[in-house]
Amino acid sequence: MKTYGLIYNQNRPGAERIVREVAGWLKDHGIKVLAEKGFDISHAEMADEAQVAARCDMMLVLGGDGTLLRAVRLMGNEQKPVLGVNLGSLGFLTEISQDNIQQSMEQVIRGQYQVEERAIIQARCGGTDYFALNDFDIRVPTRLVELTVSIGDEFVSRYYADGMLIATPTGSTAYSLSAGGPIVEPDMDAFVLTPICPHTLSLRPMIVSMKKTITVVVHGKNEGAVLVADGQTVAKLKDDQKLTITKADRKALLVRPAASSFYNILRTKLKWGARGENC
Repeated sequence: MKTYGLIYNQNRPGAERIVREVAGWLKDHGIKVLAEKGFDISHAEMADEAQVAARCDMMLVLGGDGTLLRAVRLMGNEQKPVLGVNLGSLGFLTEISQDNIQQSMEQVIRGQYQVEERAIIQARCGGTDYFALNDFDIRVPTRLVELTVSIGDEFVSRYYADGMLIATPTGSTAYSLSAGGPIVEPDMDAFVLTPICPHTLSLRPMIVSMKKTITVVVHGKNEGAVLVADGQTVAKLKDDQKLTITKADRKALLVRPAASSFYNILRTKLKWGARGENC
C-alpha cells in the first residue's frame, strides 16, 4: 500500500475541511495517509512533519508555494514526488486549484502524470550548508549591502544594492522576477543573479551556468547582513563573510498533471501576454 504524506498550511481559509476531504478520498482509494500534526484528521495517521517527509512515498501539499518549499526542505536528501494544491491566491508551484483536486489525484493514481526534476542550489557559509529550491537572498534589512561577486576564479563586480538574489530557474518566476530578473525555463541548468535595487544603473541581472561556482563576499556590514533561503533567514553574516554557491546533488521532484505545461502556467497564473482588459 502506498503512503501519501499531507503537509498543509493551517492558516488558509477552509484548509481544515479540504485536508479532511482529501484524506478521506485517499483512504477510500486504498492509499494510506500520513498527515502532519495540526488538524484532527480521522482518516490519517498523524505524525511530526519530519516523519511525514521521511515515511511517505509521495507528498501532497495543500497551501501555497511557501508550503511546498517547506515540504521540499523537510525531505532533505531523500526527495519524494510532490503534488501541490493551491489554497491561496496565486500558487505558481502549487498549480492545482481547489476545484480540480479530485480530478488531479485520479490522474496521479492512474499514473497519468509527469515528474519534473528541479535544480536545488547549495550555499556554504562558515562550514554549514544551506539549500534552496527558489533562491538565496543576501541583504542588510535596513540599508545597502556591499558585495563582491566572483564566478569560478574570475572577479565579476562589486555590488552596492538593497540585496542580491541567486535564484534557480524555478525561482526565476518568484522574487527574482519581481526584482527585474528574467524568466528561465525550469529544465535549464542556470543561476539567475539579480541585484535588488542596485545603486548604479550599470548592474543588471545575469544568467550563469550551474557548472560554475559563485562566490560572494559581504563587506563592511557589522550591522546585520543575513542569508535568506527560500524566504527563511538561515544565517547571520559577518564582515568579510564568504559564501560559495553551487548546484546541489539533490533535486526536487514536482508532480505535474498530464495536461500541465510551463507556458500554460505562465499564461494562466501570471497572465503572461494578456492585455489589461483580459486579466
